[in-house]
Amino acid sequence: MRTRRTVAGFLCIAFTLAPQKGPAATPTDLEARVDRFVRTEMAAEKVPGLAIGIFRKGEVLLAKGYGEANVEHHVPVTAATMFQTASVGKQFTAVAVMLQVEDGKLALDDSIRKFFPDAPQTWRLITVRHLLTHTSGIQDYFEGLWNGGPGQFDSQRDHTEEEMLQAFYRLPIEAAPGARWHYCNTGYVLLGYLVQRVSGRFYGAVLKDRVFKPLGMKTARVISEEDIVPNRAAGATRVCRKRSAAAEEASSLPPLGAGIAARIEAHTV
Repeated sequence: MRTRRTVAGFLCIAFTLAPQKGPAATPTDLEARVDRFVRTEMAAEKVPGLAIGIFRKGEVLLAKGYGEANVEHHVPVTAATMFQTASVGKQFTAVAVMLQVEDGKLALDDSIRKFFPDAPQTWRLITVRHLLTHTSGIQDYFEGLWNGGPGQFDSQRDHTEEEMLQAFYRLPIEAAPGARWHYCNTGYVLLGYLVQRVSGRFYGAVLKDRVFKPLGMKTARVISEEDIVPNRAAGATRVCRKRSAAAEEASSLPPLGAGIAARIEAHTV
């Protein structure tokens, strides 16, 4: 069986260190303890590279990289390495949607056909709320398009918004809206398009101006395969016990829904 594993990671860990008897642990002691733990886990999970940030009460205790950001060129991970955060980005999509709700440009119980009038009639009862909560019933595109689904979809080619939507419209409805929870990447790409349509702005610009800047997230950005992004990590997978460079599974998707990149160092200044 083909197995896939993310092997370049971004960790931002917040916790309170347990009080210890005797002299307080020095930064060197903390780093040594973290080093032992991280390297043990990297060896066990076959992870070639990651960055870790540890914070306590707003204070940076440790920001450090381990292993390689690019296994082909042996580029080391540092606190400045940019990692794609995968579906961690969905929370930012949800925030962008709720900002549009606050602006009065949409309501959570609006039918999504209000914003996608060409969508099939089977979508008429699906609401914005259903997309946000993974209860729309629309099939996940990884299941319906990537794995031999309808329409001879080429997952490695860049597609326009209209091409993506037409592919999504062919996906089956697997359950009545609201009837069950099923994790759905399709819904969050649709939400990204929705943000663009109701705001009149690029999804990434909405996040930059209304989410990242106010929060002081200086390096967070949407993913772009065209832009030159300094210090970007190159993902890889483990397939049949061999490590290989990873073709981005969502390379044909626009930077919507979960397409965020960031680095540890941004939180240490």
